[in-house]
Amino acid sequence: MLEARLDMKLLEMCSRCGACWPVCPSCMHIPGYDPREVIKDILGGNYEKWLTSQSIWQCLECHHCLEICYQHYGFENAMTAMRTVAAKRGHHPAQVKRGWEMFAKTGRLGEPAMPARKKLGLPEPAKSGGDEWKRLHAMLKDKRAAKG
Repeated sequence: MLEARLDMKLLEMCSRCGACWPVCPSCMHIPGYDPREVIKDILGGNYEKWLTSQSIWQCLECHHCLEICYQHYGFENAMTAMRTVAAKRGHHPAQVKRGWEMFAKTGRLGEPAMPARKKLGLPEPAKSGGDEWKRLHAMLKDKRAAKG
């Protein structure tokens, strides 16, 4: 499942390079955070232990690694793939589940702070699109159910 989400050839090149490690904010500020260890285990086929680890959720997706990467691949791709697999298996931080539930309910990841918007002279935000999202999601579920 994970291998289908990653370009293993580029990931192998990534593991030998490491140019992005010194510019990663998480690597610089979170003691013990080292995505190179995760990549090494992905390449070795031993990534299962990381699916329940907090480490894969510590990537900020800031794209620093992609900007400096010679292949424009970066270890962000590996962390994103790992999080996708982990979430599908039910291994994710509680705030991820809460965020998904809010998005599924409202079409937003959060509610705008109306007093702050008013104070700043900002207009009311556009309608969330939650109803449209629910309609599309129901159509997708029906389509998947029809395929069996």
